[in-house]
Formats: sequence, structure tokens, C-alpha cells
Amino acid sequence: MNPEELEYYRAVEDLFARLRGTPFLLSPKDFALLRRWWGDHVPLAAVAAGLGEVFARRAESGVDPVSSLSYCRHAVAKHAKRLSAAAVGVAPPGDVAPADLGEVIARLARELRAAAARWDSWADVAAVLYGVLRSVETLPEGADPAAADEALGRLEVTALDLLAVTLPAAERSRVEAMVEKDLAGLELEAEARSRTFLALRRKRVREVVGLPRLEVVADDR
Repeated sequence: MNPEELEYYRAVEDLFARLRGTPFLLSPKDFALLRRWWGDHVPLAAVAAGLGEVFARRAESGVDPVSSLSYCRHAVAKHAKRLSAAAVGVAPPGDVAPADLGEVIARLARELRAAAARWDSWADVAAVLYGVLRSVETLPEGADPAAADEALGRLEVTALDLLAVTLPAAERSRVEAMVEKDLAGLELEAEARSRTFLALRRKRVREVVGLPRLEVVADDR
């Protein structure tokens, strides 16, 4: 097993454990699926986007997190197909204008590396940021911007939610205080308040951590 393949496996296993919130060892069935993703050249970005999507959907439904990679295989396949199909010229529908994705990936990589370096003294936060960096760097440069933008959007939400629980206690308290202040005076139903809380928390976590916006910026925006 070469170092690049081993790093791929470790990155997926680490992300899965972080999303579950508990230490986790992949089962033989999970590892077989992971090896198939590697063999099929599924970008780490597609795997991370798929896992994030499934865990977010489960959380919104109020059910327990998934316990196997196999639950995420369809979401991963969806993101992988959109990225790989776009890379050979079969662009999925979308309204994102053409962009030089290679330049976008390079810029995001620089910004993510700088953000991670600022948090090197807090290993859990830095690990999340370096994980996002690894995923972003696997985006196919020839992908359609709409497909890349969707994957980046999912990576961003996943990262912000993971960062919200891995920040040092003092920073978490500061974020929560800012969010409560933002919510003060808003008369919202319970469900709307929960959605608004998440949106505001992501906004404040981005500010505290310095996470760049993970998006493909079109020329006409």
C-alpha cells in the first residue's frame, strides 16, 4: 500500500469518526468499499461531500448517526459522478458561470493552509482544516463549476459544524454568546429558531476560525 493510498484511507476514517463524534474503526465491509473508492479514483472531495450530506440529513431527522460507510455510498456516488462526468465534458445542469477551477482550488488551498497554520496550537481545529484542505485539493480541475460548487458547499457546511464542536471551550462560549445576541428579540417558532441558530453559528464560527468561503466565484458575480 503506497503512502498516498494510506493517507486517503486515514482521511476518510478520521472524517467518519469526527462526524459520528466517537472513535470508530472501519469494518471489513467498510474497508472493502473504501478500497473500491480508491480503485475507482473517487476524489476525496466527493467522499467528504457525500459523508457530510448523509450525516447532516440524519441530524436534521433527529435519528442516530450512521454506523457504516455503506449508508453513504449513494451520496458519495452522486458527487463522484457529477464531478467525473463534468471532467470529461458531460456537464450537469447548473447556473454557475465558467471559471478557472484550477486557480480557485489553488487559492482555496492557500487560504485553508494559512487558516490551519493559525490553529496549529489546537490540534483538533487544525485537523479539521487540514482535512478540508486535502479534500479541496482533490477536486478535478476540469470539473464543471456547478458540480464543484455543490461539493464545496457541502464541505463548507460539514467543516463549520465540526469546527463548532472542536473549538477550545473559551472560543465555543464566545461563539454561543454572539449567536444568542444575534437571536435576541427574534420571535421564531422552535423549528425556525433551530435553523436560524445553525446558520448564525456557522457564520460566527467562520469569523472566529477564519475559514474561507468554499465556493467557485464566477466571473460575473
